[in-house]
Amino acid sequence: MTFLRSPRLKPQLRRLRIPLTVARRNYIVLGIETSCDDTSVCLYDRYSPSEPPKLISSLTASLDNKEFRGIVPSRAINHHQLHLARLVSQLVCPPTAPQITPDLICVTRGPGMRGSLSVGVEFAKGLSVAWGIPMVGVHHMLAHLLTPRLLTNGAAPRFPFLSLLVSGGHTMLVLSVSLLEHRILANTIDIAMGDAIDKSARELGLNGNMNGPELERVVQRYEASVRAGENKRLSSDEVEAVGIKIRLPMRPKPGRPQQAAFSFASFVSMVNRGIANKGGVNALSDTQVHVIAKQIQDAIFDHAVDRIRYTLSTVPRDVAAGIQDFVCSGGVGSNLHLREKLKETFADKAMNFHFPPPELCVDNGRMIAWTGIEMWETEGLHSSYDIMPTAKWSLENILGEVDGWLRVSCG
Repeated sequence: MTFLRSPRLKPQLRRLRIPLTVARRNYIVLGIETSCDDTSVCLYDRYSPSEPPKLISSLTASLDNKEFRGIVPSRAINHHQLHLARLVSQLVCPPTAPQITPDLICVTRGPGMRGSLSVGVEFAKGLSVAWGIPMVGVHHMLAHLLTPRLLTNGAAPRFPFLSLLVSGGHTMLVLSVSLLEHRILANTIDIAMGDAIDKSARELGLNGNMNGPELERVVQRYEASVRAGENKRLSSDEVEAVGIKIRLPMRPKPGRPQQAAFSFASFVSMVNRGIANKGGVNALSDTQVHVIAKQIQDAIFDHAVDRIRYTLSTVPRDVAAGIQDFVCSGGVGSNLHLREKLKETFADKAMNFHFPPPELCVDNGRMIAWTGIEMWETEGLHSSYDIMPTAKWSLENILGEVDGWLRVSCG
């Protein structure tokens, strides 16, 4: 692995002259997020360059996937088409205040589900034309990575910093050198952490709309009952007898080289096999469900920190010496046990940890708006009307991998 600046495709940047009234610092920003199954929009008032933007309003319509045991792309597209225009209308035409016309639109361009992305991107294009204002096509994972900077107006975390981005679709450890320069240090070789948690929870009989948070609540209730003396604290031998066997993947073995990567698919099969050996989910007692839930959560997070520890050991000392901040973001990043495990495991690294509030860990329009603000103000970047939604888009090549970038030229 090299940590030097690697060659990039040279982005084709065109310059667009825009009115000073649009290029000014005090402006209103509309954020639109439709990368998966949640429709989320927001309005920010960028009233001062020295303060975080003021949230005017934020609205989200979540799709209930419980009946379908997962996301159905066609249902997600219909959901966005049904709700996006209505939500934006509620933002810009509040019932008790004058109509608001934004000065900048920031919309998720990718990565994500192409059909879902298309709804947001095409809607943003239409608004951009109608209002005569620029738009920025935003990288979804860059937005997760930059979320903590929204709360500090870009003051923290400071580049360079590390990020663990964990969601239902992605799991990666990223080194960010600047706003547009990122290196993926470790990625998942199969499924994402959030996907493994969701599927494992389903094997355990949980069938909510968001199985990850539900699994966390089961574990929290069990641990609270143990602390209160309502349930016995089990020894490791008793846990193994009551629960199932879960082994961590990618552990060092003689003759097998270590790999800077994550792997979560085996957890699902181990949970499936273990529960089947207990007679199936309907044969489990409440105690067994609680114990196995804790085993699942502990094992998946133990694997994550083990892989992070190894990956960081491969980072050259001169590079590591400049890293003082660690971000954990994405839907799974709201898990309190994961946050504590990260802080405990890497306490010796003397890093500042940044955990966005739960409502900013999940997909949301606010992080999209902020990322667009950073790209607009720092790089003068916005997007042309011929941009297309991008299902796969590397975080390591944000400008070079997709076209349609414009530079601001005020006049």
